[in-house]
Amino acid sequence: MQFRVVIEVQQQASRDWAKDKHNDRRAVAKKALLQLLEPLAGFVSDSGLSVGELHAIFREAAVRSAAAKQLEVSNRVNVSGIAATTGIPRGEISRILREKTEAPEAMEKTSDGQQRSTNRILAAWHEDPTYTGPNGQPADLKIYGRGATFEALAKRYGRGIPARAVLDELLRAGAIELLDTQRIRAKAFMTVERGMSTRVIKAFGERASELLSTMLLNMRQPESPKFIANVSDTSISHSALPLFRKEVSMKGADFLAEVQESLSRKPHTRSLKHRNEGSARVSVTIFYHESLGKQNEKPGSPGKRKNFRRER
Repeated sequence: MQFRVVIEVQQQASRDWAKDKHNDRRAVAKKALLQLLEPLAGFVSDSGLSVGELHAIFREAAVRSAAAKQLEVSNRVNVSGIAATTGIPRGEISRILREKTEAPEAMEKTSDGQQRSTNRILAAWHEDPTYTGPNGQPADLKIYGRGATFEALAKRYGRGIPARAVLDELLRAGAIELLDTQRIRAKAFMTVERGMSTRVIKAFGERASELLSTMLLNMRQPESPKFIANVSDTSISHSALPLFRKEVSMKGADFLAEVQESLSRKPHTRSLKHRNEGSARVSVTIFYHESLGKQNEKPGSPGKRKNFRRER
């Protein structure tokens, strides 16, 4: 009897240890994911997308990833298996898989509920006849007052967000222009951070995908790492950074040139014996990152927010 009690205690302790280890792994994974999503959230905002759109895109990515894993070991996709893995309803999974094969442009469609409020208001400003001029372009609007004003526009399409908060955000993003103390003009169809061109966004997607895929493969197969870990130092002063960036850029360019030359020397014609083995795409990227501390702010208080007069 005593021996049985000891065995049960040991088994319970083993289960508790396994549970604690599982919870620790989940906690660390959540923290790592938060670190990953913070800069990604910045990219989402700078690109003019909303959190709702990010959520929809992530659900689609989860379905695609689960389907790809299934195809690695089987020649068919199991919708119920994806639902069990992701927690996404089977109907939604079927729709995502169907849109992937039948309508690749489906990702470009954004429902009104997914748009960020600023973009919804700007879109209405361009499309609602109440707020456009005779030429179909967005009309210059009074901020406050009666009739077709910016306040009325924000109230109708802003879903409860105060007109002044929307105004400040659009001014900050450079999407509107202040003509005088009471009138504004639309300058853009959506709020996009300066510098976020289609070329830059495309390069970000491609390079970030390759980097994260490589790091994930390293975690799944630690016995065969695919890239060398980073080196870092915290002793470089701000004044020395420009010279250091230039040195890294020059050495990186030389290294990549050598790699390109090495790849060019590889034979492209295969023997009949190896012709059916397929080929692999190789990509080498040099990743440089700066994590700057807080700069000493210049003396002086920030400018006060400009007040706008309501018409009675």
